[in-house]
Amino acid sequence: MNPPVRIRAATAADAAAIARLHAESWRLTYRGILPDAYLDGPIAGERLRLWTERLSLPEAARPFVRVAESSEISGFVSVLREAYPPWGLCLDNLHVLSPFRSCGLGRRLFAEAARWAMAAAPGKPLHLWVFEANRAAARFYERLGGEAVEACIKEAVAGMPALSVRYVWHDLDALLRRLTP
Repeated sequence: MNPPVRIRAATAADAAAIARLHAESWRLTYRGILPDAYLDGPIAGERLRLWTERLSLPEAARPFVRVAESSEISGFVSVLREAYPPWGLCLDNLHVLSPFRSCGLGRRLFAEAARWAMAAAPGKPLHLWVFEANRAAARFYERLGGEAVEACIKEAVAGMPALSVRYVWHDLDALLRRLTP
């Protein structure tokens, strides 16, 4: 059994831990979707640069980022502040370490993001992109009422194309009811 997990705002001091978790999650989840050479090589440095930059921004410009931690950071969620009409705010990342999956942590993090999105952009939807080949994530979002509204080839990272599906939630109250017991 995992120790209790608390959710808190991420700080600049969390950048390295978030980057490690992000890279580890991608290595496990995106093997066969993204090239092995990328997953086994530059991903760690790229994720570290990304999170160092994002968490160093002034508070008003920084994305919404929450971490889940027990003895270490075990998951995180991030929402970009920019709205993408007509899709609203973008849930950019939701990652949970393997030992903490299937115990509700992803739902808790997603609920934090949805609450923040409702306050930051009242009445606007929330959306995210999922690699079409990542069926486990797609099923998770579909169970939570996500509506697949489009699919297209997007640049995943560093010029690597991947078929991606946009999921959207127009009613964040309904999403929160699905996320919370």
